[in-house]
Amino acid sequence: MNKCLPGLRLVLLALTLALFAGNAVSATLIDDFSDFQAIDNGSDGPLPISGSDLSGITRTLTATPFANGDTSEVVVEQGLLTVSNGSNGGFASVIYSFDTIDLASLAGAFVLATEFMDLSHQVQLIANGSSIFGFTDLGLGEHIIAFTQFSDASVFAHLTSLELKFQGTDAWDAQFRLLATNGNSVPEPSVIALLAIG
Repeated sequence: MNKCLPGLRLVLLALTLALFAGNAVSATLIDDFSDFQAIDNGSDGPLPISGSDLSGITRTLTATPFANGDTSEVVVEQGLLTVSNGSNGGFASVIYSFDTIDLASLAGAFVLATEFMDLSHQVQLIANGSSIFGFTDLGLGEHIIAFTQFSDASVFAHLTSLELKFQGTDAWDAQFRLLATNGNSVPEPSVIALLAIG
């Protein structure tokens, strides 16, 4: 009987992996900032972007300084989104439009990775032009912004646009390297395997 236990454990492990492998959901990539685009005081786009998991996606950049003669700039290149402003600060936006998607069925939050930022910098996210995640200070690292933190989470069932809006009252700079979703919280096969082996 004891000789059969190792074989039985392997069969159970294989069945467990087969059961969960089909259900694991990976993150949805919105933008890895690899398609070059830049604007200095004004707007640029819409630009079709490659590599995104969203169908028909385009990106528009806007940069507006608070004071005349000042400069606001947004640059996307080599995997980084860089936003910078002159001494009086300003607004900048990255606006995405895409084919309608039920993002709520695929994920529960956005992941925004910050490489660098000044203290005077704040970020706002706007879904479908109306559902708002208010301006907030973000530190360095990966930030999880849940759909439930928006003013109307129901829009994620039929999402067609997303805006990243930046502001700061003094001269400020910020860099970001990824915009994606976190995927559904279904255990990955490797986690299940570890649990089954244990």
